[in-house]
Amino acid sequence: MRRVLIFTCKGNEEPIQVNHLECTSINEALAKKNAVPFNEIGPSFSLRLRRDKLASADLFKEACRRPKIANQIKKKAKKNMYTNELGETHGKVYV
Repeated sequence: MRRVLIFTCKGNEEPIQVNHLECTSINEALAKKNAVPFNEIGPSFSLRLRRDKLASADLFKEACRRPKIANQIKKKAKKNMYTNELGETHGKVYV
């Protein structure tokens, strides 16, 4: 592996820092010393938790509600098609 993602957090109120690094050259002498050089190559960003409270009981119940699937049992079963919990229809295609 030549790339590394580093996640660091210093405390509860501090943001989570994300860094993307790549190893420039692996040398056996450096590997034995555990001193491998890294360069920052990708995006670096921080993540902060903005919401740590639950919604009210009514709003939470509404958010967790699943839509009703009307007449699911009465419909004629179609081959290679199914409906998931959210009411979306999916099918398999064979080539």
